[in-house]
Amino acid sequence: MDASDLDWLRSDAGERALALAGARFAKGARELSILDGLRRDHTPEQARAVLALLEGRRSARAKFEDAARLFFDRESAEQASAEVVARHTAARFAGSTRIADLGCGAGGDALALAVHAPVLAVDRDPARLALVAANAEVRALPIEVAEARVEDFALPSDVDAVWLDPARRDDGGRVRDPEQWSPPLSVAVRIASSVPRAGIKVAPGIELSALPTGVEVEFISHEGTLVEAVLWFGAAVSAPRRATVLAAHLEARGASIEGSPDTGATPIGAPGAYLYDLDPSVGRASLVDVVAPMLHAWRLDEHTAYLSGDEVADSPFARRFRIESWMPFAERRLRDALVDLGVTRVEVMRRASPVDTNALETRLNRALASSGARAGEQRVRTVALTRMGDAHVAIVCERER
Repeated sequence: MDASDLDWLRSDAGERALALAGARFAKGARELSILDGLRRDHTPEQARAVLALLEGRRSARAKFEDAARLFFDRESAEQASAEVVARHTAARFAGSTRIADLGCGAGGDALALAVHAPVLAVDRDPARLALVAANAEVRALPIEVAEARVEDFALPSDVDAVWLDPARRDDGGRVRDPEQWSPPLSVAVRIASSVPRAGIKVAPGIELSALPTGVEVEFISHEGTLVEAVLWFGAAVSAPRRATVLAAHLEARGASIEGSPDTGATPIGAPGAYLYDLDPSVGRASLVDVVAPMLHAWRLDEHTAYLSGDEVADSPFARRFRIESWMPFAERRLRDALVDLGVTRVEVMRRASPVDTNALETRLNRALASSGARAGEQRVRTVALTRMGDAHVAIVCERER
């Protein structure tokens, strides 16, 4: 969709076409059928624009509460951060005078940033900028757009904060080398270092040893999945490392811990009464030593983020399982142990284990289904595969939280 498409989509004729096509979508009509129907009364370009917007809004529903009013195509919606994540990162820009969102895409982050200060949204794609402008108007937010390559853009003198989101994909898929991003990470760092406050969105799997010194690295999970990593600069820095958990069952601001990377202070021991499976943000931020004392727990292995303890502890940074049995991993021995425990179905998870958990789970559940358990009886357990020193072990446990 380009600017002319958006102008038409927002006209009375475009809104009528959207409403009719949306109603057909809701009734289960196929895309090709909807497209053919649109072409009877509209140009091919208009028909494609309607379909692109409907697909974009459908993809955006899980991320934006008002997705039905916003303007996205499917690709830009899929690339946008969930709004709860964007609001979390935008909060660090409170008190800024003017924020430059460099590499703004369709404006998901710009919408959150503009709650705190006027935003200058910069991108080299005029179609994406048209989406930003439309979304800013929908929400009545102070967002100005500018078409430029981030590498070539000169920041206006009144910009005192910068948010950068380098493009990390090309026609071949994900680009793993940060210096092949657009802009390259070194350029993004130079820009971020030139203003009082800045953040750079980076891939969660980025090599930490390659990052500049003096920055904060924050890892953010949303509903249990690691979704984002951010490098913070200047006045935005609050700690060397941070792990943040965002989830529907938590308050709007989620839960966050900070500290220095792990030093190996957490003791190592055999499984106790409970297994704690840490949120992925904690392990990635190397803050296991921060969380372990909160749980009165110890590590099972120095290289994995499973903890164990004998006390019941609740934490947004870990799932708790009550341990029933553990043993060196051997599939037959594990299967026999599950049968002896009366287990009817298992889920398998792993850390530092080479086992194909999906295949193992299928084989175990097939064996348990034919083991003679009483009809109607359900006894579901989790099998955690991990390393303990040189040993490969299986831990049978029941999820409690």
